[in-house]
Amino acid sequence: MRVSVGLVLAVLLAACGPSDVGVSIQRSGAPSTWPLRGTPAPNSDSIRQRPIVVKVAADPAARPQSGLADADLILEIPVEGGLTRFAVVFHSKDPGKVGPVRSARQSDLQYLPTLHAIVAHVGASEQVTKLVRDAAKSGDFVDVDEFQHADAFERTSDRPAPYNAYTTGAKIRQVGGSDKVDVSALKFGDAPSGGTDAASVTVALGEPLKYDYDAAKTAYHRSYGGGTKTNDASGGEVMPENVVVIKTDVNEIPGTADAAGAPSVDFRSTGSGEVVILRDGKRFEGTWSRQGSDIYAFKDASGAPLLLRPGLTWMHIVSTTTDVR
Repeated sequence: MRVSVGLVLAVLLAACGPSDVGVSIQRSGAPSTWPLRGTPAPNSDSIRQRPIVVKVAADPAARPQSGLADADLILEIPVEGGLTRFAVVFHSKDPGKVGPVRSARQSDLQYLPTLHAIVAHVGASEQVTKLVRDAAKSGDFVDVDEFQHADAFERTSDRPAPYNAYTTGAKIRQVGGSDKVDVSALKFGDAPSGGTDAASVTVALGEPLKYDYDAAKTAYHRSYGGGTKTNDASGGEVMPENVVVIKTDVNEIPGTADAAGAPSVDFRSTGSGEVVILRDGKRFEGTWSRQGSDIYAFKDASGAPLLLRPGLTWMHIVSTTTDVR
């Protein structure tokens, strides 16, 4: 008896179910969705382009940064001396000018293979440079370093070094190629049940960061200790629809101290731990989990998924002792 290929595929897809597929495979004829933003995409081919990740300075001297408003996902990751750095992820829209671009860190290897991204950065330590270039040989991601691809970057005259390196999505894609990949998808959907009202929440970073919910915009204002809001250099305010605070082990890397004696740090990105999620003016507490190179999943105490609101997600990686109040 001859069995059609279509019937076999239909049976397999029905057995797996959409929630069992870890990448953004979508049924034929179903509307396509950007996997890192949860908003409609033009077609199923568009979502298979590689995301772009740009390492952008987060410290006060870098503000206002360029390009943040075009991101789907922003990871804020601890580096040395109590500072953080942004990994700005673009997928649904390539950025125009973005920066200031800074160096890579060992911790970038925790998420780049998951995203199958093109990563743009300005150098790294000798040790990290070797780690990143060796890891990129697998094809899981593409490394675009200014030290190898100076033509993909520009140095501006309106800011002092090292805050004067910028790039664009077009330049990064020209170097990074046009490979098609399967991009793992965050889970988006209706607001979870429960949660507590939380119009204002502060994340106790080295520079305290406050989130204030704006019901009219269904998004959050971000303001630093002195009340400075997060603005894009283009003039608009950057307001995420979701704030995700992942609590995990953050450890110093031996032998990586900078000139001031502050060592670089890395974080545990697999297993599980506590998570705080802000969306729709509410605070949800639960557990994050991740195995291998899978993307993060979030659940509440009952095991029900904590879904994100379609839009920009700002994801903080913090130590287990960081206060979120």
